[in-house]
Amino acid sequence: MPSSDDNCILISGAGPVGMITGLYLARQGIPVKLFDTLADIPADHRAATLQPSTLQMLDEIDMTSKLLARGIESPMFQFRDRLTDEIVAEFDLGILKDETPYPYVLQIEQHKTVAIAYDIAQKLDCFEIQREREVISASQSDVGVEIVVRLPDGTEEQHKGRYLIGCDGGRSITRKSQDIDFPGFTWNERFIIVATHFDFAAAGGYRFRNYVAHPSQWCALMKVPGEEDEGLWRCLFPAMTDEPDEVVTSNEWIQARFQECYDFQESYNIVHRNLYKVHQRVAEKFRLGRVMLAGDAAHVNNPIGGMGMNSGIHDGINLAEKIGRVWRGEADEDIFDLYDRQRRPMAEKYVQAQTIQNKETLQETDPEARQKRLDGLRAIAADKTQHIEYLRRASLIAMVEEANSIT
Repeated sequence: MPSSDDNCILISGAGPVGMITGLYLARQGIPVKLFDTLADIPADHRAATLQPSTLQMLDEIDMTSKLLARGIESPMFQFRDRLTDEIVAEFDLGILKDETPYPYVLQIEQHKTVAIAYDIAQKLDCFEIQREREVISASQSDVGVEIVVRLPDGTEEQHKGRYLIGCDGGRSITRKSQDIDFPGFTWNERFIIVATHFDFAAAGGYRFRNYVAHPSQWCALMKVPGEEDEGLWRCLFPAMTDEPDEVVTSNEWIQARFQECYDFQESYNIVHRNLYKVHQRVAEKFRLGRVMLAGDAAHVNNPIGGMGMNSGIHDGINLAEKIGRVWRGEADEDIFDLYDRQRRPMAEKYVQAQTIQNKETLQETDPEARQKRLDGLRAIAADKTQHIEYLRRASLIAMVEEANSIT
């Protein structure tokens, strides 16, 4: 057993998954130390959707009411066909009102979610976060784990703990340090997220979440609160060409995509732009001895459907609950294998499968296959039973139920 100073949980990464996992542990009286490379919470445009199932989980750690005060409730979302300029299918999470107290998604920028979790956690004596600390290696023994972190001046420190949770993203040093494979693939195109103040709901009857199909230039659109609650619309465009990054992020390229997809005015104000590659990968295991993976360190996917951050938060809460049971002597360490059995198959069955299907529906080029996919969405939306089942999967309610049934 580690000494009292080492009898803590180490977490690499203080994004939404790491921060919420740390908060959940600290709320149980478990000492936790987080390490993050950044000096502050980054206010960039990343994930921004919290699903009903996630809001229920966050209620347990007193986050949901604070999130609701700062986010946009969005019960409806649409699939559109840009070729015909029609709404193909509209889905209403309100139909799940008997299954969840939150029959809507909450649209709120990721950094606000992280900040709310931190505001609660930093008041707890057993919660500690060390910023500008880059975890560069990790090792484990029969009795504990050890990490090496690099400081801004280049010096290094060692920290020991009882367990290590890697929440350090798709390029996870934690995962690599344990030689855990990360099979999958990378999509050919890059994705660019552009934020603008233009009101697409007023101009085009868009809901606060929309997915627009087109064989050569599909797109997606959602509303978030904005820094001053002024309302921002995030537009997602795929970069289907080999043009350099500086071309794809230029005003000319972005305005041309707006004219293709949302031709409401000649020019849009651009508040933010973020270009990135998209991967679909799942780690071969989520647990190896005293080291566990959660969030993007364990699985990455395309953003269509708002499942990535949510499934990562689910990972962290599932794992933190199990660590609490071990910590209190209510279970032995074999319960961490249950974490792997519950979460890894769910990442493949729900998150990977659904996000891949969503993307393929939007980008289908074969006319016959395209029509079949869109007609399938129409049929699901029109039939109440199918509508409910589709939303239970999309909101990850079905995933949580199935994971909890695994023993």
